[in-house]
Amino acid sequence: MRSFNDIQTFIDVASCASISEAARQNAQTPAAVSAAIKRLEKDLGNVLFIRSTRSLRLSVAGEQFLSYAKDSLSLIQQGVAAVQTALGEVTGTLQVSAPCDLGRNKLSEWLNEFLAQYPNVKLKLHLSDEVSDIYSQSIDIALRFGVPKDSQLIAAPLFLNNARILVASAEYVAKNGLLTHPLNLTQHTTITFMRFGEVFKEWRFYKNGAVQKVQLNCQHIVNDGEMVRRWALEGKGIAYKSYLDVIDNLASGELVHLCPQWQSDPLPLYMMYADRRQMTPVITAFRAFIQHKITALVG
Repeated sequence: MRSFNDIQTFIDVASCASISEAARQNAQTPAAVSAAIKRLEKDLGNVLFIRSTRSLRLSVAGEQFLSYAKDSLSLIQQGVAAVQTALGEVTGTLQVSAPCDLGRNKLSEWLNEFLAQYPNVKLKLHLSDEVSDIYSQSIDIALRFGVPKDSQLIAAPLFLNNARILVASAEYVAKNGLLTHPLNLTQHTTITFMRFGEVFKEWRFYKNGAVQKVQLNCQHIVNDGEMVRRWALEGKGIAYKSYLDVIDNLASGELVHLCPQWQSDPLPLYMMYADRRQMTPVITAFRAFIQHKITALVG
């Protein structure tokens, strides 16, 4: 199915507007990607890209062919998925994006089990606390915390009852006392997260219908969710973390849940994807597997 692979390569290059970036995302060499484009151009008898030393853009023929290429490849993938489903096969490439802390400390172990159960699946895992672009990056599904803002994406819920909670190490609590009210956070050392340079410094809490907002001058700021948890474990201060990220640390007593009588910001976990036609057997199996793991984790 070399021609279909070449079509996928063409779509990837068009999406990235770069041969080298498309090669990087697909673990190929730029020479291999360039050769695939040349084969396709030869088959079509048309130039698909206008190239210069600094830029690459679709030609008129390339723009015309792109929509047909996407539609035809989608139909082929649906056909393959239908055959595999009928045969009960789970095979193919799984391209997943996930937040750093969840990815390294939960998902990595779960994926090892998933791949052992389905040895014909190839995995590409993208870990980042930035919001991955499913449309432009080589990502099939993204695990994301929070209420979805992109209405064009399909959001399949994995854990709707997740929320942020205040946590600190037992050592920090012993040294600095137990936090009894969110307003007292200003008297403590706090740890927070930033994304795209924006610091998450307003923490909100809810009780009996009232909203309590606390503006903080956080002493420890980082753009990696795992580091927020690590600093909390090291006793550096109080963090406002996803319950899923700290559930094991709470069970072990390494972290203490502070102000549990106050509700906090909801932080549901979703599996995001662009099109229902993407629900191949491997993605369907992955969703069911992860759902089972999360259900078992939270009880």
